[in-house]
Amino acid sequence: MFKRLFGVTTFAALAGICALSVPGAMPRANAAAPYKIVLIAGIASDAFYITMNHGAQAEAQKDGATVQYSGSSAAFSPSTQLPFLNAAIAQKPDFILIAPTDKVALQAPIAQAVAAKIPVILVDTTLNDPSIAVTTISSDNVAGGAKVADALADAIGKTGKVAVVSVSPGVSTTDERVEGFNKQLATYPSVKSLGVTFTGDNPTRANTVLKGLVAANRDLAGVFATNTQTGTGVTAASRELGLSGKLKLVEFDTEPVQVEGLKAGTITALVAQDPYNIGELGVRYAVQYLKGKRDFDKHYGTGEAIITKENVDSPDTKKYLYAQ
Repeated sequence: MFKRLFGVTTFAALAGICALSVPGAMPRANAAAPYKIVLIAGIASDAFYITMNHGAQAEAQKDGATVQYSGSSAAFSPSTQLPFLNAAIAQKPDFILIAPTDKVALQAPIAQAVAAKIPVILVDTTLNDPSIAVTTISSDNVAGGAKVADALADAIGKTGKVAVVSVSPGVSTTDERVEGFNKQLATYPSVKSLGVTFTGDNPTRANTVLKGLVAANRDLAGVFATNTQTGTGVTAASRELGLSGKLKLVEFDTEPVQVEGLKAGTITALVAQDPYNIGELGVRYAVQYLKGKRDFDKHYGTGEAIITKENVDSPDTKKYLYAQ
């Protein structure tokens, strides 16, 4: 995930929205008006969330709803996301879809939306206590992390040193990916993990970290980069060190820059998510809730897939490649 040079729909005011049709709320003043939903991205300029918005917009057209895409383009952090959440709460849409940028720091602010009778679905990321939301929709990040462990172990011949470069502790998705990776990697007794280094979702820092890891461990065989930002830095460092193809890199997400690295042979494999489907399901379930449905599962999972140079251009893979 995260920061790319892509177009973003600017957050606009949602005026004239009536009270919500949730238990205890006033009836909608105009029952025929489209449901108004705000989708608050983790970082709005990122291709992952842009792809999610495409799925949300497509579903909204089918379901008689409108989706306002919102979020910071500056950073994946609570401090940059909170103003957009607070603005949405003040404007009282019918529903909020949000990817919390921290599972602790966003707990109380999202609870404020629910207290204001604005129902919420958590998309992509989650909270320490997700029970305040109608449901959660995401990839199975633990399973995805396990897939990374298998792919990386295979790439290095099931022996050697590997390292993990991640964002910041407290981000539910990347925490879960590391959890799944570590558990599965333990099944490869000849593979030694050097542990996790956090880079604050900063590609420049990830670049520096990888160079430091290589300097301290000349026999480093492979690296797991837990998202696009870390992957961008790690991939660039590998090229700059002359290790393209030699140092095996497995990364989460399939943004255009990562697909380029895969095709060039710098990246060994990518774990792709399905953000388009997350957006579709988010809007579908939001509309169903607003129409009175209440029996939702606690969590809905979307698929993920291992993408390699061999299958990146196959028709079955295309749905997993993020918007350009």
